[in-house]
Amino acid sequence: MSARPMGTAVDYSNQPSQTEHAPRKASGPANDMPDTLRPANPDTASLTRAHLKADARAPRNRVNRKALGHIWQSIDIFAVLLLTTTGAYALSGGDVIAVAAGELFPLLAFAALCPAFTLLMGLYKVEARESAAFRMLRAVIATALTGSAITALSLITAPDMAPQIATFALTAVGALTLLHVIYAGFVQHWARSGRLARNVVLVGATANASKLIKANAGSGTVNVVGIFDDRAARSPQALAGAPYLGTTDDLLSWSLLHEVDRIILTVTPKAEDRVRLLLGKLRALPHTVCLLLDLDSFDPAETTLDDIIGVQAARMSGVEERFGHDLAKRTQDIVLALGLSLVALPVMALIALAVRLGSPGPVLFRQVREGFNGRPIKVLKFRTMRHDPASAAKPMRQVELDDPRVTRIGGFLRKTSLDELPQLWNVLVGEMSLVGPRPHAPGMRTGGTETAKLVAEYAHRHRVKPGITGWAQINGSRGPLHSPEAARERVAYDVAYIAKANFWFDLWIMARTLPALLGDKANIR
Repeated sequence: MSARPMGTAVDYSNQPSQTEHAPRKASGPANDMPDTLRPANPDTASLTRAHLKADARAPRNRVNRKALGHIWQSIDIFAVLLLTTTGAYALSGGDVIAVAAGELFPLLAFAALCPAFTLLMGLYKVEARESAAFRMLRAVIATALTGSAITALSLITAPDMAPQIATFALTAVGALTLLHVIYAGFVQHWARSGRLARNVVLVGATANASKLIKANAGSGTVNVVGIFDDRAARSPQALAGAPYLGTTDDLLSWSLLHEVDRIILTVTPKAEDRVRLLLGKLRALPHTVCLLLDLDSFDPAETTLDDIIGVQAARMSGVEERFGHDLAKRTQDIVLALGLSLVALPVMALIALAVRLGSPGPVLFRQVREGFNGRPIKVLKFRTMRHDPASAAKPMRQVELDDPRVTRIGGFLRKTSLDELPQLWNVLVGEMSLVGPRPHAPGMRTGGTETAKLVAEYAHRHRVKPGITGWAQINGSRGPLHSPEAARERVAYDVAYIAKANFWFDLWIMARTLPALLGDKANIR
């Protein structure tokens, strides 16, 4: 996942069950299959129950373990620098410049050694199955080594100050150890609640899949939400406790797909034709797809499914998480969106007044759109059409030239894109970004056909958060899509943006947005 948001709450109580794509009934069990793999005639009713069971298995408010490790490392570095500065000030009596270099050297050594030792002890790798006691023990060892090193160094470089430096070392070690005790407490709490588990689905109801699920049970590192397999006649209603959810076609339209972190192929790599066929289907998804490579040496006592995903699986599709890029982009979004919101506040107040006076109805309009990984989000806009309470029950209709539904003030807002200013709030809460593919409606149609079916790479747009502006928009692809060619062109721009997105490229797109918008007289908006 480029990288996923650290904690997003999802209400599963209203999630619909995907029964319209139920697999065909099994023709009968294979006699040579183990009991755990015997099919259970997954009819529509049992598939519905399986989907409800899958809903319950998907943890909520999950925490990104990799991002958490980076955050803790940043906190530690800040704490070390603060302690070093405070220690130098205290030892010098307020005149740091007048202190001899030998007296400051142990403190500078502390600032360098402490982050190094904690990193070497693996304290920033968050493991759900690791005990809190073992994590705290490693923290004590890392900080104690640092304290002992600078105390010994002070005996050489500043023997007269050795007692004061030893006191500083004891205080600093205690403070940093306390930080890691707090970290260990969070890890233990989140592990027990399942918030550190990756959500995965397995493709292939095989004996290997059963073996992996059983080995992973109780580890808290990976949550196997369910199984998908095109061979319905061989697929059980449940495999080692994980429900059978349908075929790969069902996976492509699954209502909980946006909650999945990894898709794992448990089909043996030796079945090249089947693997190639499955990958051809799964590459249409924005998710990371892994193929397990070597299961012969798998030892359930020593290795978890999480280890296999990271070490013994080949990434066949998807993109690597880039924490540095994600952090820079999120910082850019928050800083610029906050600044733009403050500047645009008077303008938005005037627009709200004009919308209210122009026609009856609410000022803001909330549209359901597809966000990161296809997750449904509610995008805010100023209302530009006449209020129709029954519109939610009608098929979505894209805006046309001289559309009678558009109000007078709405036409102006659409031409200037000022109706999208409230989306700065979506950016601030983390649902959108300033730059990215524009968010489309679920099931959006182009020329009577679902747009996702016109372009094979359509779902790849969901590998990043949607944006207020984007590479497609500044290149003239904006507004409704009325032809398959227009849809393919926009998706091509979106995929190209995702491939080369970076901090400076985003700034360049933002800088070009206003000139491109003012110079566009052709597109309907």
